[in-house]
Amino acid sequence: MARGNASVPAMEMTKWFDTNYHFIVPELGPDVKFTYASHKAVNEYKEAKALGVDTVPVLVGPFTFLSLSKPAKGVEKTFPKLSLLDKILPVYKEVIADLKAAGASAIQFDEPVLVMDLESHQLEAFANAYSELESSLAGLHVIIETYFADVPQEAYKTLTSLNAVSGFGFDLVRGAKTLDLIKGGFPAGKFPYAGVVDGRNIWA
Repeated sequence: MARGNASVPAMEMTKWFDTNYHFIVPELGPDVKFTYASHKAVNEYKEAKALGVDTVPVLVGPFTFLSLSKPAKGVEKTFPKLSLLDKILPVYKEVIADLKAAGASAIQFDEPVLVMDLESHQLEAFANAYSELESSLAGLHVIIETYFADVPQEAYKTLTSLNAVSGFGFDLVRGAKTLDLIKGGFPAGKFPYAGVVDGRNIWA
């Protein structure tokens, strides 16, 4: 997928935000079918647990996954990628169920797209996605992590109002404005996770 071969071109790779890390861009369309194909997260959790280490599995959140994807060849450029949330969330539910069955007590979703300028319908889709996952996440300590920039005020409000989530992570290296938002109001009974290592500095 990353390199291609004589008959299949390599998929596009792009920078992960403004770092020097790259990712393969998912290419999606209205007919895509998501399946639970990789059990890597569960297998690695079990491997660590067998060694006596209770880890926190980390998954790219469904909102960020779809937001950073692009329309596949032949699909209209205006295709609303977030319309696929209803198709992808059942797979997340399967992964969550497997992690709970394996003994996981906490799970982290990375949703760095929340630091970007989002429209109200996008924030609504984000909130609706985690409302849909709420029953699956019951009994888990759930963290949503953001990074690489400040979280805009509206996104901060939407994020910190989620019922199913008990902890929120923010980049406080570049996130001075986010720190002001936290000081101005943070939900009672929830946990802030402070990002204090520069994710772009290889010497950190």
